[in-house]
Amino acid sequence: MFEILLLITLAGLLTASRRQLGFGNPFQIYFFVWFFLLFGYYLSRDTFISVSVEFIIIILAAKLLALFIMISCCLRLQVGSAEVWRHGVIARKSRFIDLAQLVVIIALPFVYGRATEIADGESIFTVLGYIKLRAAITEDGEGYGILAYLWVLSFVTTSVSIFLCRQSNLGGGRLWLSVAVSLCYCYLSTGRTYILFFLCLALVPLMNVGAVRMRGLLIALVIFAALSIFVAAMTAKGISADEGIAENIESFLESLRGYVVGPFLAFSRLVEWNPDLSWGENTFRLFVSLQYALGISDKAPVSLVKGYAFVPDPTNVYTVYEVYFRDFSYIGVLIPPVFLMVHYWLYRRARSSGGVWIFYYSASVYPLVMQFFQDQYFSLLSTWIQVWFWYWLFMTPYRFRWKKGGPGHA
Repeated sequence: MFEILLLITLAGLLTASRRQLGFGNPFQIYFFVWFFLLFGYYLSRDTFISVSVEFIIIILAAKLLALFIMISCCLRLQVGSAEVWRHGVIARKSRFIDLAQLVVIIALPFVYGRATEIADGESIFTVLGYIKLRAAITEDGEGYGILAYLWVLSFVTTSVSIFLCRQSNLGGGRLWLSVAVSLCYCYLSTGRTYILFFLCLALVPLMNVGAVRMRGLLIALVIFAALSIFVAAMTAKGISADEGIAENIESFLESLRGYVVGPFLAFSRLVEWNPDLSWGENTFRLFVSLQYALGISDKAPVSLVKGYAFVPDPTNVYTVYEVYFRDFSYIGVLIPPVFLMVHYWLYRRARSSGGVWIFYYSASVYPLVMQFFQDQYFSLLSTWIQVWFWYWLFMTPYRFRWKKGGPGHA
C-alpha cells in the first residue's frame, strides 16, 4: 500500500514538472517535498516505527486531492500563452525602506539585550548561553514581546533591498548591511526555520524573475546547510566540537533524517491516539489569543508547544496536518491540499502581473515547503498579515520589465 502512495506522489511530481507549468510552480514544490519525505522513509523504514494501512489511506486521500486540484488547474492553463515572470517591482526607497532599515538596526541592541536576559545573563555567543536561550524560547514560552515584529520587517526590507541594489537605487554596502542585520535576527531566533523563511523572502523573488537559476539555487542550499550546521553546533544538536568530522557528519545526517521523517511518523501516532476534537481552537488560535489578551474571553489559547511522540526518537512536530486533524478529525487532513489553490492563484498572478505579487508568491513558498514539518498557515496568520502589509507599503503601483541587460520600465 505504501508503494501506491509513493507512485501517486511521484506521478504528481512528474506531472507538475511539465514545462507548461513552469519551474518552481507550487505543485512541483508540493510533490517534491512529499516524495522526498516518503521515499526517505521507505528506504529507512526499518529504523523507524511502522505506519498502519489506515494511516496510509488517509495520506493517500490527501495526495489524490492535491493531484486532482493540479489537473484541474492544468486544464485551464492556456498552452503557449505569454508569461511575464520577468516583471519586477520598484520600491518607495526614499522614505520607507531607509526608515525600515534604520529601525531594525537601532532595535538590534535591544533585541540582543532581551536575548541575554532570557538566557539568564549568559553570553548567547557561547554554546551554553545559546542553549539556554533556545530552551527558554521553545520550552518555557519566553519571547521577545513586541520586538518579535522586527523579524518580518528586517526580512522584507532585505528582500526589497536586493531589488533596489539591482536597480542601482541602493549601494552594495547598504545591501550587505541589511543582509547582515537579517542574519543577526535569524541567529537571535535560535531556529533554523527562520533561516529558511529569510531565504524564501530573499532568494525566491530573484528566482521568479530569472536573476537566479539552478547554480544560484544550489549555492543558496549550501549556505542554508552551512547555517543549519552552525545552529546545530551552537545548540549541541547533532554537532559537537569534541567529535571528529566523520562522527559529526554521521550525527548531523542522522539528526536531519529525524527532522525530515520524524514529523510524518509523529502524525501517524497522533492519528492512533485520536484526541478529542478541538473544533477550531488550533486553526483559529490567533483570534482566541486576541480575545484572551483583550479580556473578551477567559479561555487561554492552546499551547504551540506540543507533547512528544516517539518514532522511536522523540519529536513534538506533527506535519501540517496536525492542526486541522486536532480540530476536524479526518476531514481536516483534506484541508492542506486545498491551500494549493491559493498558492496557484498567487503563482498565476505573479506570472501575469509581476510586481508585488512576485513577493507574495515567494513568501507563500515557505509554508508550502514546511508542510512536511508543521503547519505554517493559520498558525502564522499574524506573520502573513505583517508580510502582506510591509510588501504593500514598500511597493509602488507600477512595474518594470526585467531585461537581460538590466531593468527597463514597463
